[in-house]
Amino acid sequence: MTFYEELQAAVRGVRRRYDALDRGQIAPIRRCRTADDVALEAAYWRVGGPVAHEQSYLPHVVLLFPTAPHAGPSARAFSLGRFLRKQLGDETGAALRFRRVLACRDRDELSHRLRSVLRLACADRSAVDWGVVGVDVLWFFGERDLVRRRWAQDFYAPLASRTPDITHV
Repeated sequence: MTFYEELQAAVRGVRRRYDALDRGQIAPIRRCRTADDVALEAAYWRVGGPVAHEQSYLPHVVLLFPTAPHAGPSARAFSLGRFLRKQLGDETGAALRFRRVLACRDRDELSHRLRSVLRLACADRSAVDWGVVGVDVLWFFGERDLVRRRWAQDFYAPLASRTPDITHV
């Protein structure tokens, strides 16, 4: 198992522990406005476990959890860009919202923009693979903007049957 796959599995585990909490226990996380607020909640440390100590940006991912249910891995690799294109369509407003996500310059802005886009895309309770989305958020500002490019490719050119795996380049 690669480091990327291990991290995806770890984020999925965090999401499973989040889903195991009752509504009263996750209410403080749902009320949080920033990742810093999330990191101050007991529920975050309960669900984050050892991953919370290793990944300093995990609160940015947990902040997004209330916006969409968890789908888990599927036979077809999940792509946030492809998912958003399918859910939001290709109207000008959707493309503009997505472009604003791609233009984010820090994680606080990214989590703020993703919250609104995911809330809109998942209004029908559509689910996302939090393992994939979580690692993408963690690595969004990585070398050569690979996550940003993959999201753009999958959003703007969704007809490809399989997007190349550029996470390991």
